[in-house]
Amino acid sequence: MNGKLIRLFMTEGQPNGLRTVEISNMTILATFFPRTKLDKFTAREAAQKPGVYLLLGYDYNEPDQLVLYVGEGDPVLPRLKSHSVNKDFWTEAIVFSSKDDYLTKTQIKYLEAELYRLAKEAFQVKLDNSQVPTKPKISEVDNAEVDQFLDGIRLILLSLGIQILEPGIIPNSIEDTQKIFELKVKNAIGKMVIKDNDYVVLKGSTAVADNRPSCPDAIKKMRKKLKDTGIITDGGEGLYTFNENIKFSSPSYAASAIVGGAANGRKLWKHGDKTLKQLEQESNHEEEDLLNE
Repeated sequence: MNGKLIRLFMTEGQPNGLRTVEISNMTILATFFPRTKLDKFTAREAAQKPGVYLLLGYDYNEPDQLVLYVGEGDPVLPRLKSHSVNKDFWTEAIVFSSKDDYLTKTQIKYLEAELYRLAKEAFQVKLDNSQVPTKPKISEVDNAEVDQFLDGIRLILLSLGIQILEPGIIPNSIEDTQKIFELKVKNAIGKMVIKDNDYVVLKGSTAVADNRPSCPDAIKKMRKKLKDTGIITDGGEGLYTFNENIKFSSPSYAASAIVGGAANGRKLWKHGDKTLKQLEQESNHEEEDLLNE
């Protein structure tokens, strides 16, 4: 795998100020800035170029719910200024433009539609767009260029720990090659694999339908979201059934989706007769033994 050089520049010397991010040997330029620094962005060359942008913030009624708006502009600045008036939720903007001038209006509309699609499928945020962006038809050459630009956007976001475009739903073939963990509670059986540091509950798993009386609000909201999006549906006999492979950030969060309350996933998920915690401890001891040889 070839390495990538990503350059982060804090224009004001502050990590929470206006920042630019570039990838070596690529034309993509990302500009991150808080809403309070829109005036600083206004003075930059990128503000007068065509591009796509992401506006991030939190829902007023659900303070833990991340909200995203995906947009495009040619140039981007007038659109961003209008959003400073008519959209109150956002606190951070991320603008993607090109260091040269090759991005066309059609290409940025294509990028906008793809970013919206990825965000919707990722199951990470609530989308604020009132209309679904339409994807225009583009040539084979333009498609190749735009796909490369999109890869750059995802790489930059991931390098900064922003996973809003990464899929929450995983292809069905995942369970064929992975170690499967099980969690049994009442008459529900959850199955999980660990893939790329994510904890993926597998399609066909079942979960207790009723939340425990002590269930925290965050877990209630997570399970409601799973149901509202059709990822889990009523399976009868007091159970939900998972219709997709869905990833979670921790084994405890994955366990909580199954049991309907707070849960220590490292103690509840088992492979054979051993818990995830026991397997992790064994793996750590083996690594220590290797180091001491």
